Amino acid sequence: MSRGLLIRDFGLHQIRKIVRLLAIVMAVGGSGLLSTASAQESETIQWSITPYIWAPTTSIDLTVRDNNLPTGEISANDLLDTLDAAFMVQVEGGKGNWSAFGDLTYLKTSDATQRTLVTIDVDSKQVYLDAAVAYWPAGVGSPLSLFGGLRYSGFDETYGFTGNNGTPITEIPSGDDYYDALFGVRYHFDLSQRWQLLTHGDFSFGDSEGTYLLRANFGYVVGKRQQNRILLGYQYKSAEYRDGDLTKDFTMHGPMAGFDFRF
Repeated sequence: MSRGLLIRDFGLHQIRKIVRLLAIVMAVGGSGLLSTASAQESETIQWSITPYIWAPTTSIDLTVRDNNLPTGEISANDLLDTLDAAFMVQVEGGKGNWSAFGDLTYLKTSDATQRTLVTIDVDSKQVYLDAAVAYWPAGVGSPLSLFGGLRYSGFDETYGFTGNNGTPITEIPSGDDYYDALFGVRYHFDLSQRWQLLTHGDFSFGDSEGTYLLRANFGYVVGKRQQNRILLGYQYKSAEYRDGDLTKDFTMHGPMAGFDFRF
């Protein structure tokens, strides 16, 4: 896919919102980094860039005007069949006791699910961004960090309902943005010289009805200077969003893998 087509699909208004969110968080994080500079002149900012993939099994429940329309589960293999475009990356920079990070996921999917009395066609573009400032009591790179920031979830979706006889019933557009306060904790365990167990848990609330995320990865250190890491693990996420008469309840869980470039 060309860069111009990806930007057009992504949506310029979503890009502007994400840039604003990152600017706010990086400004707050930057003030924390600068506040430690005078006491730690020799320290340089430590950077981490982690592209990754996540292959979840997804359960979706839709409620329209208090009528529940369960759409069942979408396996990782089914997700690949419905996936039109995807991009996942986390970037973090820090020094002293402070860091700031952004975690971005972009998905574009299309799918049709046949139920007993109705067929549901879904065209979806989803953008998820976590932007936060982290505090490391023992310094950046130590086992424990606590973080707080903003979670943005953006949806541009169309749900089409058609009777099994081919008669259109209704079409519900759902395009909303959700801004949540985000709080979480990260801790890593050093299992050996090269192996680590990295854990992450967070909760967000605000425009959404609440979002939980739990993640655990085994990290294997590679490279001449043993700076980079291969990551293999598992992630669970539960989220509920309300858009007028439509309520969307997501549960996603599955394996993930990534490569952590650190410099």
